[in-house]
Amino acid sequence: MDKTLDSQIRVALFQWLSERFAENGGIFKRSELERMFIFKGKVITLIGASGIWFPQGFEIPISITTTTKGMYPDKYENNILRYSYQGEDYKNRFNVGLRKAFETKTPLVYFRSVIPGVYEALWPMIIKRDNPKELCIEADLAQVYASEDMQTLEVSEVIDREYANATVKTRLHQPAFRFQVLKAYNETCTLCGLKHSELLDAAHIIVDSDPDGKPEVPNGLSLCKIHHVSYDKRIIGITPDYQIKVREDVLEEVDGPMLKYGIQSLEGKFLILPKKKEDHPDKNKLERRFEEFKKKVV
Repeated sequence: MDKTLDSQIRVALFQWLSERFAENGGIFKRSELERMFIFKGKVITLIGASGIWFPQGFEIPISITTTTKGMYPDKYENNILRYSYQGEDYKNRFNVGLRKAFETKTPLVYFRSVIPGVYEALWPMIIKRDNPKELCIEADLAQVYASEDMQTLEVSEVIDREYANATVKTRLHQPAFRFQVLKAYNETCTLCGLKHSELLDAAHIIVDSDPDGKPEVPNGLSLCKIHHVSYDKRIIGITPDYQIKVREDVLEEVDGPMLKYGIQSLEGKFLILPKKKEDHPDKNKLERRFEEFKKKVV
């Protein structure tokens, strides 16, 4: 495929992914990745039977995928993905394609399976080094390329500046964390029972910047947006026994019905818990967070 056409397709793809990300919270179904990206009237498949995927006519892969039950030991740490070759033949077309992406600094998309048929995506993915001795490549999931002129893009310059800045802030696992937490809580706010998923967040009990703040369901709470902010700002606390406490000064305030019914009325009530016990909030994490709440009260 012509280098310019390849670049144009990737530019359009990254813009499409950005638009879809805003609509779907960063979670992509396999069906949309197979059929919904269209460039100049032609469907371009973004994912396929092979983890290293070439749409028809491409010499360089457009994506790589890690599945929930993959046979290869892919690892991710400090924004670097260590991704295994397909098989042990250095010269097969899939591995040759990865090397071409490395040599030309062509950006790819990385799809990571959350559950079968559902993926989160990170882009652009830049291969930083090729390691044939260990049968793998290493890719930087945080590096982005910007161009002031979208009409004169080189292969490695496929993201406009505004989108590049937003992409850097997109962290692996966060869309999957929201998906899994809301699924565990049946898309319900654990405090008030609100069931509109577009108004729900997956809140961390221990913040994700903390080593103990892993993006796992027991470290998460499904909260509507007002209760998420209230929890983060220590207006609301949750005991290790799942009881809701409202900060004393807020309980004494006199305001409108939102404060009265939306926050003050929660005092002393208990969380609406997931059906599966293994999805219940971690009591040790709740206790640590509740100690922080009590310091705010004092």
